[in-house]
Amino acid sequence: MSPIAERICRRFCHLSLALGLLAGGVAMDAVAGGQICTSADTFIFGNRAVGSSSTANATVTNCGDAPWSFTDVSVDPATGPAFHVSTICATGLMLAPGGTCAVGVRFAPMAPGQTSGALWLHNTTTTPDQLITFYGRGIDGQSGSASLTFVPARANFAAQSVGTESMPLTVELHNRGPAALTLSAIVLNGPAAYDFNYGADDTCQVDGRIAAGGSCHISLTFRPQAAGTRRANLNIDSPELASLAIMQVSGIAQDGAPPNYTGMFQNAPAGSESGWGINFTHQGDILFASWFTYDANGKPFWVSMTAQQQPDGSFTGAIDQTSGSPFSAVPYDPTHVTHNTVGTGRLVFSDANNGTFSYALNGISQVKPLARFVFASPVPVCMFNGALAAAQAVNYTDMWAVPNLAESGWGINFTHQGDVIFVSWFIYDQNGAPSWVSATLFKNAAGTYTGALDMTTGPPFSAAPYNPLLVAHTTVGTAAVVFADGNNATFTYTLNGVARAKALTRFVFVAPGTVCQ
Repeated sequence: MSPIAERICRRFCHLSLALGLLAGGVAMDAVAGGQICTSADTFIFGNRAVGSSSTANATVTNCGDAPWSFTDVSVDPATGPAFHVSTICATGLMLAPGGTCAVGVRFAPMAPGQTSGALWLHNTTTTPDQLITFYGRGIDGQSGSASLTFVPARANFAAQSVGTESMPLTVELHNRGPAALTLSAIVLNGPAAYDFNYGADDTCQVDGRIAAGGSCHISLTFRPQAAGTRRANLNIDSPELASLAIMQVSGIAQDGAPPNYTGMFQNAPAGSESGWGINFTHQGDILFASWFTYDANGKPFWVSMTAQQQPDGSFTGAIDQTSGSPFSAVPYDPTHVTHNTVGTGRLVFSDANNGTFSYALNGISQVKPLARFVFASPVPVCMFNGALAAAQAVNYTDMWAVPNLAESGWGINFTHQGDVIFVSWFIYDQNGAPSWVSATLFKNAAGTYTGALDMTTGPPFSAAPYNPLLVAHTTVGTAAVVFADGNNATFTYTLNGVARAKALTRFVFVAPGTVCQ
């Protein structure tokens, strides 16, 4: 089987060869000498009733000034049986300048459905692999008795690094009836067909039946082989369809690692809603968000979201409210931590530093534009599964927690820019309710950062408009963090008169984690 036919027949050969062929224009050599020209290099037969036939002809000419010969004239083995080729262009035949030979193709479908084929005209010119392709569709009384729609109408994948595979995108095929249909072909073709693939658990299968009003699904993935916009088509055929059902498939491929959103973001433009922020810890296809805001009474309040990346590049997940042991508890008991789902959220990023947060929280739906929180220079670039090991890092931007999650339920975010670390620490108050404090820590020795701890109050998260003048800061303690290396630290603090020291390590939920530099 030819390489082209092999691709097209990966799952079936009902649709045959030419769905994967990309016909060019009339074949001509660009230089003097032997040249091959064809009067037509594509035959489009269109719809033809089963049991009838039609014929198309082409003339092959030596349009140059030197003789050449055919090295192989053959019908591609994936050509459908409805096509019958007759030609006096034959292997070994030599054409003098101005010489011609004829090709005739008869299309006589014996079964309904799309079919296709090709005739190879290999020759001794500098364009040796000439091809005449042909397409046709057999129709009968069933044709047009059902129709398909795709949900979504197009499969558009988000930016994906060359050589890496995306999350699956599920495409549903809906039979709008009125008749049931039987799938005779499922094909990916087009200029970048090899960049896309089918899922193993698809419910749409060749010879599978979809009742009127019913549906099945196909899971597509995107693994680009080269940078740029990559395009293909998903082609579906059935005897009950009047024509092929075709859905466009596309994705953007980029060299290097995809954007990583680890760090702190705030409402855009910067300062427009100062006093609250949202931290992202981005590892693999998962983004953990901890959102620092205020409740209906203006008290500090936080919620979290574990968001899964979708094929379109967005991240979606449930928003949880958590309660637990007071920060001052000794020992801290993680079994007291409880989670309650209080909403849903969706994050869409336009680039590594800007995005939109859409959410429903406690029955209130809002949309917030986001931008990365920048307070010092340089701003690090973060990478998941990069070459730099966490222990070797000298930038500490990440979410940190007690080793082995021995005190699960709370954590601390370090946003490290230049010689400054902004700390957002989510904990529980004396009643076990979610609360948070923040700190701006300054470097005063290698690996050592110190500063004041602040408690902040402000407008409720639902306030519209949000008034940043209502934000108030109160110093409630001090904090210091000493890094033994890029993966281990000791956090020492005094908060509301309670002094403690905590060992910390990076919070890794998708190995090997994300490192910024």
